[in-house]
Amino acid sequence: MAKKLVIVESPAKARTIGYILGSDYVVRATLGHIMDLPENTFGVDLESFTPEYIILPGKKKIVSYLKKLAENSETIYIATDEDREGEAIAWHTANVINKNIEEVERVAFHEITKPAVLESFQKPRKIDMNLVSAQQTRRILDRIVGYTLSPLLGKNLSAGRVQSVALQLIVTREKEIQNFIPQPYWIIKVVVNHCGKLFQMQLVSVNNEKIQAPGIMDKEKVEQYMKEIKNLQQIVVSDVTRITRNTGPYPPFITSSLQQEASIKLGFTSSKTMLIAQQLYEGIPIEKKTPVGLITYMRTDSPSVSKIAQHQAAKFIQETFGSECVAEKPPHYAARISSAQEAHEAIRPTHINFTPDYLKKHLTRDQFLLYKMIWERFIASQMKPAIIETMTVKAIAGKYEFEAFKSKIVFDGFTKLWNIKIDEGEKDIPDDIIKTTALELMDVKAEEKKTNPPPRYTEASLIKTLEKFGIGRPSTYAPTISTLIKRKYVRKEKRVFIPEKLGMIVSEILSKYFPDVINVQFTAEMEKQLDEIAEGKKDGVIVLKEFYENFKPSLDKAAAEMNTGIKTMSREKDSIVEKIEKNCPKCGKPLIIRISKYGKFIGCTGFPKCRYTEKIKNNDYHSSH
Repeated sequence: MAKKLVIVESPAKARTIGYILGSDYVVRATLGHIMDLPENTFGVDLESFTPEYIILPGKKKIVSYLKKLAENSETIYIATDEDREGEAIAWHTANVINKNIEEVERVAFHEITKPAVLESFQKPRKIDMNLVSAQQTRRILDRIVGYTLSPLLGKNLSAGRVQSVALQLIVTREKEIQNFIPQPYWIIKVVVNHCGKLFQMQLVSVNNEKIQAPGIMDKEKVEQYMKEIKNLQQIVVSDVTRITRNTGPYPPFITSSLQQEASIKLGFTSSKTMLIAQQLYEGIPIEKKTPVGLITYMRTDSPSVSKIAQHQAAKFIQETFGSECVAEKPPHYAARISSAQEAHEAIRPTHINFTPDYLKKHLTRDQFLLYKMIWERFIASQMKPAIIETMTVKAIAGKYEFEAFKSKIVFDGFTKLWNIKIDEGEKDIPDDIIKTTALELMDVKAEEKKTNPPPRYTEASLIKTLEKFGIGRPSTYAPTISTLIKRKYVRKEKRVFIPEKLGMIVSEILSKYFPDVINVQFTAEMEKQLDEIAEGKKDGVIVLKEFYENFKPSLDKAAAEMNTGIKTMSREKDSIVEKIEKNCPKCGKPLIIRISKYGKFIGCTGFPKCRYTEKIKNNDYHSSH
């Protein structure tokens, strides 16, 4: 009897789903993408913007095998991941097994658990061509940018649409740091005594004029204030306030916040985080070596949580931490961007009772650390807010006003599970201080500090910035960062990104010739248009046409100014940056400035026949031939 064929991306996912569905189903994997644009040719018709897809090298045997299975199967289900990338893989898979979208069933689930998988197979849908179109438009867009800009830069160099914006952010920040001039400033503090208890208060205003952050910039004023404060007879408390405030839990993880937190707390790269999360999602052998999907889908920008999961979490919290920690009503978390489309739910554990301690023996160290973080973050997100009490004391002496505060957590709430840092302030402020209390002046001191340049980007802060500006989507953060490092445009030192000389040069060229394309606003706007294509509101071909009409003039200008055509440049070892008014002493042809992975140098336009080069140093030319 013919069986039902299920096609997924990975063998691990196939094993987990196969166990859930049983022997009536044959579950096989494509091992990722099965079709793509060709590697060595452009692969896009720039008149119709039709892509030329080919079966990827090494996938022909898989395709042949899947075709045979499809011919002998009564029903074909494609169960690739629930996002645009997964939808495109589903469409390509249907094409290679010679089936149209009406002949295959598309099933998608947010978690690989028995209830979720069985429900999805009871309610299959058809492949969503709007999602396919959005992914295809992104792929063609990136191919146009990458394939046309990269030759301008030279062999082994590349320019990508999102990658170039990320590089520009890192380079711009580095220039800000290099150009930054530290400025000294001072903070004046007094040490006061109340009934034998010493604590510090900070000068906050003079003559009712508030001292602006970061502090007092004038050294002469500091010396004057210090002298006058030392002669004060008495400092009197003018006000005491006590305020309690609720600090709500953080939302459960989405892709970007998971990558950020894993970078900060675990030191994981975004690529490593996603690799381990994929393993947890696709299934880990647990009891009786049965594979179980442990987390929900890890590529998502939606923090929402299903009602079932919220109910399970509330029950667990009540049984473990007590009813006082259960949120009064299930919390609602809104997406940071209005078009959160990659999946329908936050990253959370699929089985609440699978605590990290229970799973520890079944997981590798890295799997355990990431799972623990996901599990704790989700449970904490469903708990009551913490309550923080802050006591603020103000005191005056003549024209000077001082202030101090102390804070403490008076109700743990979600912090029982998810630690937060609070500024505790001056912990030694006595609780019995009241208005009109006289304080004894014990000491006056001025702390000299210097303004700091903006910090270099870490992996966490770069992802946060890309997300803030709406650049890229959950599936793009990790590969974008990996490409920058792989191309040696940037390096990581002590977790921060430092642009290499090559990265600075590449960013400079792209900014010079393509300022309207390689920028934050344009890239964010393009993401919105891709979202609209996914929603069926825009046509992908029209979006590509409008983009290319605006992009082509800049491309032609760049190629012309570099005194060569793109086809010629793609065959050359190094790229042309700019012309110089000097001819080659060896063959007489014009000299030009090129770049290689080692930086700029002067070369002959007669290359490869003429290999004359000169070094560039302090605007002088030093022959090397």
